[in-house]
Amino acid sequence: MTGSLCDAITDGDKGRSLVEFEKIRFELAWRHFDFHARQRTTMFHFFILLVPFLFGGCFILFKDREVMGGFPAIFAALAGAMLGLVFFLLDQRNKQLYRVSKGALSLFEKQFLFTSFRPLDVSGAYYPGVISTESSLYGDNNLLKHSLLMGTVYWLAILMFVALAGYFLAVQQRCIVLPLPSQIVTPAASK
Repeated sequence: MTGSLCDAITDGDKGRSLVEFEKIRFELAWRHFDFHARQRTTMFHFFILLVPFLFGGCFILFKDREVMGGFPAIFAALAGAMLGLVFFLLDQRNKQLYRVSKGALSLFEKQFLFTSFRPLDVSGAYYPGVISTESSLYGDNNLLKHSLLMGTVYWLAILMFVALAGYFLAVQQRCIVLPLPSQIVTPAASK
């Protein structure tokens, strides 16, 4: 395929076919990006909703250690940490996948949407496009991107579950002495 898109547009049917082909390419790249970006945020929202229930379950199992023993609470806390790691790894994979399509969308932006034959002027200057502008403004500054923040949430949850499992194990091994719930005397019960 020789010549540019502008040359092909003047050739009638050949131009329409080429434009349709470019639309299909763009649609494929956009759908891929949209699917994986949405999947990533949906997984993060699900994780944020799941973590409090897992913590609550760990504490209920810990409270009932007199009946069931301490190991179910330890196992639940370690399972929560493993689940956090699985979510983190899935997030990394989704990030890889949407970055592939973001690269394709960036090429469309540079070669078709914001080119010299149809420039957009902003305050008398050429506007390079959304993805190009984001890259030039923020570059690889991870402090301003969601990736660092989402990863931090995953790792904090993992560390909290591991610390909780360690605490439960320390209580189970009597390194930390806590009374069992049946041994706690409340003011109402002592009257």
